[in-house]
Amino acid sequence: MRVGQRNARTDFPPLPAGEGRGEGEGVVPSQAGFKCSRTAQRTTLATTAGKFSINRRTGAWTLHDSGGLEVFRCSQLSLADAPPQLTLQLAEGEAIFGLGESTGPFNKRGLIREFWNADVLGHASCIHPSLRNLYVSIPFALSLREGRAAGLFWDNPARQTWDIGCTEPDKFHLRAASRVGGFQPPSVESSSTGTGSLYLFLGPTPAEVVARFTELTGRMPLPPRWALGYQQSRYGYASRAEVERIAREFRRRQIPCDALHLDIHHMDGHRVFTFGKAFPRPREMLAKLARRGFKAVAIVDPGVKDDPKFGVLKRGVAQRAFVKAPGGRRDFIGKVWPGKSRFPDFLNAPVRDWWATEQAAFQRLGLAGIWNDMNEPALFDIPGKTLPDDAHHECDASPACDLFSLAPIGGEGRGEGAALAIANAATGLVTRPTPSPSIPLPRWGRGKSIKHALVHNLYGSAMAAASRKGALLAAPDQRPFILTRAGYAGIQRHAAVWTGDNSSTWEHLAESIPMLLNLSLSGVAFCGADVGGFLDHCTGELLARWTQMGAFTPFFRNHANNDSRAQEPWAFGPAVEAQCRDAIALRYQLLPYLSGLFAEAHRTGAPIMRPLLWHHPNDPAAVACADQFLLGASLLVAPILRPEARVRSVYLPVGQWFDFWSGELYDGGQHVLVEAVPEHIPVFVRGGSVVPTAAPRQFISGAADPVVNLHVWPHGRSAFTWQEDDGESLGYERGELATRTIEFVDRAPRRELVLGATQGAWASRVQTWRIVLRSARRAYRVWVNDRRVEAGFEPNLGVCLFDVANAPGELRIKWL
Repeated sequence: MRVGQRNARTDFPPLPAGEGRGEGEGVVPSQAGFKCSRTAQRTTLATTAGKFSINRRTGAWTLHDSGGLEVFRCSQLSLADAPPQLTLQLAEGEAIFGLGESTGPFNKRGLIREFWNADVLGHASCIHPSLRNLYVSIPFALSLREGRAAGLFWDNPARQTWDIGCTEPDKFHLRAASRVGGFQPPSVESSSTGTGSLYLFLGPTPAEVVARFTELTGRMPLPPRWALGYQQSRYGYASRAEVERIAREFRRRQIPCDALHLDIHHMDGHRVFTFGKAFPRPREMLAKLARRGFKAVAIVDPGVKDDPKFGVLKRGVAQRAFVKAPGGRRDFIGKVWPGKSRFPDFLNAPVRDWWATEQAAFQRLGLAGIWNDMNEPALFDIPGKTLPDDAHHECDASPACDLFSLAPIGGEGRGEGAALAIANAATGLVTRPTPSPSIPLPRWGRGKSIKHALVHNLYGSAMAAASRKGALLAAPDQRPFILTRAGYAGIQRHAAVWTGDNSSTWEHLAESIPMLLNLSLSGVAFCGADVGGFLDHCTGELLARWTQMGAFTPFFRNHANNDSRAQEPWAFGPAVEAQCRDAIALRYQLLPYLSGLFAEAHRTGAPIMRPLLWHHPNDPAAVACADQFLLGASLLVAPILRPEARVRSVYLPVGQWFDFWSGELYDGGQHVLVEAVPEHIPVFVRGGSVVPTAAPRQFISGAADPVVNLHVWPHGRSAFTWQEDDGESLGYERGELATRTIEFVDRAPRRELVLGATQGAWASRVQTWRIVLRSARRAYRVWVNDRRVEAGFEPNLGVCLFDVANAPGELRIKWL
């Protein structure tokens, strides 16, 4: 069992050789920051962050945080048995969040959920609340007790079942279907090899827990900036002519859009990495779209058509690239969209390299992104609707290797260390340092066969890793955009995630909020749901309300099924079109704010779309809130989730809040009733916030915004990091970026906005900061670095405005 810490580098470092092994007490030198004591039955590790204590005879253990609060108590630990399992005690009022992608309420207490990636439509007619598993499995839980957070991650990619107080209300039973063969890293001595690793994380805040979890599993790389824009899709735009017509309509109707997605209709007989006859001269088509400001994203499924004349198949066979059937002698063949197909063994590095090479040739036609679908993997013709449990992989990696859970490919994410290894009762206390990203972990190498059931949940992540590598082969210094349906812990290092085949219902609009919030708490910051719903038929009102909400979610794409009615923004007439256009245009105005949140997610793992509990864990009403969310720290979004709604209740946490649209000021700590107008959904701004915006545009180009508006709301204080880079290349990884701290303090009547000196090698492209002082009643007297500047006043809008020329040094702005 491994225990992750609040600060992996200082709180629980590995014991020196022989330290703490004998009877009595072993103490590490004081500068190490922790104390280890041992009695006949119990070993205890104590630091300023908390205390972990394990009974070596029974395996029972407890974890207390720095305030002395017991955050986990394990009453039963049986990792050496098959199946491995443990039981935690649930405290009164304890709430459980995370679990990756999951149906049902926001708080998962009282549910049974499984981790087994599945194509939902292979098992049910639609996603519904009683489904125990979906497309993405992340066995991570964030516990909240008395306002203090802790986390748990069981790194085991076989099937897991978590009974979170359903069978026994005060017990949390965790069980894995397998001990995962040889998946325990050789650097960890344990009598229960093959269980996967159990990590515990101390807070006390949700932000600290998620920061430590993403330090372990990796953080999202920055996507290309265009990927933050609106994206349009359908299963399927069946011809080049139809795709070009859709592109013309967006530009003619002045509806912003950055990307068009090509579903399986673009292929030649569903052969991967091909264009069919309905899409002639694809290079020309893609270049034409690019000139109009559209990026093209093509779907790529793992199934390779079993056609002996198909070049991808022939090259894959020559590479021994495919998953083996039970018995391990021949390639497994199953039916998916191409008919009989073989499935690449993405768990093997040479196979990922081969796939990346095939994809790179495809992308060089002019494709800007790759969309991985059916990668649970999904099959049509066998009862389990996936690869057989005893299909064979030739693996080169374990959950604790550089591909999946720990050291990220390319060095992205994950800090140093992160764990302390603690064996169970049979071996006493044994510690080893966790390998750092610079130290290669042992690989099994080709020829080491493992059954699919033991690694099932890794398949989608492995395909996404291969896809990201392929994108980098095609354009080595361009940021890849990979979208995936399936994944495991750490998937954020390789791809954005969308929540699969939802339905065009008001219920699914509402349920997408807790699903995206829990994905976000599980490390997947770049996520979204299909706007308008995929299955069934959308209505105009539902599309408008979903688009209005989708404009505030990290991934923003409209996608519909082949037999669903059209649901492009103009499909339901001028009124709905105007509502959708305004919502999408607002998204583009907020791009500077969104870009800052993506940069923060890259640096710290913080969600972009946040539950209220992220900033208000001690507020029971905020903790329970699942029908609204925060976009960053400043914006509170309360979607309209019922048809023909005229009002809705909105909970405002403690503080002061401004209506984004009217400027009306509200005291927090209460529910307020707000009007549900057709033109927009309720949005509130936290008092003291600074929200950067830019002029609306039709698509995101490489040109920077010469003028950035800083909307400053009174009654509070805030600070954030402004970051600039080219938005397209990997230069930010080489330090080619500029950052500055922007801080606002309201000491009414005197207020001060400070733009700190610019840091970094990138030359800022902002020419002018337009300061927009909200909730103003007059033109203020303004000083910039102690020099008076003139300010205007718009009484109808209640804003005071003035411009400040950008400069690399500190800009100190005061007004009275």
